[in-house]
Amino acid sequence: MGAGPAGATLAYQLARKGIRVLLVEKQKLPRAKCCAGGITAKAARLFDFDISPVVEDAVYEITFTFNFDNPYVGRCERPLLYTVKRDAFDYFLTGKAVEQGVVLLEACEPRQIQLSDTDVRVDTGCDVFSSQLIVGADGAYSRVARELGQKQGVEYIAAMLAQVVMPLGALELWRSRAQVDLGCTPGGYAWIFPKRNHLCVGVGSPMEEKRKLADYLHKLLGFAGLGGYPSEGTCAHLIPTWKKGREVVKGRVLLLGDAAGFADPLTGEGIYYAVRSAQLAASVIEDFLQGHTVGLGKYQGLVETELIPDLAVAGKVAKVLSRFPQQAFTLLHQSKEVWKLICGLMYGELSYVIIEEALGGWENIVGKLSGKQ
Repeated sequence: MGAGPAGATLAYQLARKGIRVLLVEKQKLPRAKCCAGGITAKAARLFDFDISPVVEDAVYEITFTFNFDNPYVGRCERPLLYTVKRDAFDYFLTGKAVEQGVVLLEACEPRQIQLSDTDVRVDTGCDVFSSQLIVGADGAYSRVARELGQKQGVEYIAAMLAQVVMPLGALELWRSRAQVDLGCTPGGYAWIFPKRNHLCVGVGSPMEEKRKLADYLHKLLGFAGLGGYPSEGTCAHLIPTWKKGREVVKGRVLLLGDAAGFADPLTGEGIYYAVRSAQLAASVIEDFLQGHTVGLGKYQGLVETELIPDLAVAGKVAKVLSRFPQQAFTLLHQSKEVWKLICGLMYGELSYVIIEEALGGWENIVGKLSGKQ
């Protein structure tokens, strides 16, 4: 259920293995999606096909500021980030799945899910289907998770974004360059991502700040000198992050990506975890359908081994940065090693776990930022 990066990737992977897949999407594709549309270099490498047809821009440079002052400019020779429009990106991924034989059912969503020892029955409102299993890849507001009582164990980041339309000459100044501000939003951050015909400008914050997001976005536009340009497609959404004890398997049901709460609590990145969780699930589902395993429980173990440790550390770091944003920004200016760590994370050459171990634990990080060390 769900034709976003997680659902489309899983469908693609399973169909290539000769498994029959019905991909159900509640809207007609292509459809708008409230998302910054940033794909890190490590996420882009997960695909075994070229995604360049839907890439809007490749980012080689990120400027960090605090209240849009004292910029730190980090550059790399390789792209750190690719930007996409989610309507085109999701449609592209779904097309890859359909090419492999996946059956796509659009403008339908699950109304009722019935589990038994032998199958799953799903009423989509379009028809009733029976399958050996069902996968919830239907995003932060997952109907599948809700129907099965699996919404516990998720915390949310609130975000709001807008598309700033500007003349191509002015937009050219932003080519291959993104900006991240650490002071504009209390406990969160702001971003500016370049797209082909506009800038994606947004703010993310803890849930207790969500009612002020529109004010923070307005502040961001003013600070960035973008207030004089028209804004389109302003939208708000929630980014689900994993919480200890979260179960992503129940009988014949699996949860992927945002439906499972697999988003980075520090950066808000969700596409990497959506695609990677789909790849992990594909191997488990294949074994289950071929009778090599009795159930789908192996998937829980895989995500707890490969995904959860990094998400847990990222959550710790996010809490630290929310307390000491200015100190973290100062540290970025003081040490070139910080930028190298950021690049390593975006390339997938480092993990949060590896960095935590190298720095002597997150308590040590807190000490450095608070000035106690």
